Amino acid sequence: RAARGRRPAEPNSLCCCWHQPPNMRVSCYALAALLAVMSGLEQAAGLEPLDVAFDGPPGWRMVDRFAGFRYEVMGNVIGVGFRQATSEKATQLGCFGWAQNTERGTVVGEVRCAKSVAPAMKEWLAAGPPKSRVDEVTVKDYENTKIKLHFSHFKILPDERQTCFRDPPHQCAEFAEGGGGGGSAPSHDEF
Repeated sequence: RAARGRRPAEPNSLCCCWHQPPNMRVSCYALAALLAVMSGLEQAAGLEPLDVAFDGPPGWRMVDRFAGFRYEVMGNVIGVGFRQATSEKATQLGCFGWAQNTERGTVVGEVRCAKSVAPAMKEWLAAGPPKSRVDEVTVKDYENTKIKLHFSHFKILPDERQTCFRDPPHQCAEFAEGGGGGGSAPSHDEF
């Protein structure tokens, strides 16, 4: 057992339990145990596990309530406060995600938010803050709404971190060239 107020050495699959008051952690762990048992029963009965993104009654599924997307913004967007303003707008709308400057002179990132505010966030990205000039925005909506880098708030990633994806927007060079990425290990975080 971990010392009071410290996380155990083993990461917990329900890390949200550590954010709960001590008297609520038992309920959180009990729920985790119940879900594990139910998942085992589904598998034993030959049933597919529940996909919370797509399964359930309309209106309650994650795809009905949330939106997740990746974006890349081209134009005069570096050195004009674009990432900070994006973070502030995302926070205002109740979104989380991340933004990062790229070596290409663009801003790239991901957003996850309520489906009702996603259009407002996309419109804001297309306009940008007053000191910027947005020439083009490329957006990829995620079908299951889950973004690849998940934070509890909107985070500005450091410029030194090299992040790219297997498909546009902000595709890794080796995938854009049709190389498929096989061979040596990439020098960046690819998703």
